Amino acid sequence: MKVEALLIEPSDAKSYELIAEMAKQLGSRVKAISIEEKEDLVFGEMMSEAKTGEYIGKDVLLKKLRSAK
Repeated sequence: MKVEALLIEPSDAKSYELIAEMAKQLGSRVKAISIEEKEDLVFGEMMSEAKTGEYIGKDVLLKKLRSAK
């Protein structure tokens, strides 16, 4: 199994530092991401899970998004 990335959300700053240091010592790269980047990842995952292969028009999509508020 090839693992491309692992996203860990530590509970506090001390845990973050510990996990980041351990990952670096194991030879892994560590990159902090913003809340917006995290939301983008989750949204992309949701889109992949909901993918049906069916085309819908822009008007239908916008109407659906507006009604979700």
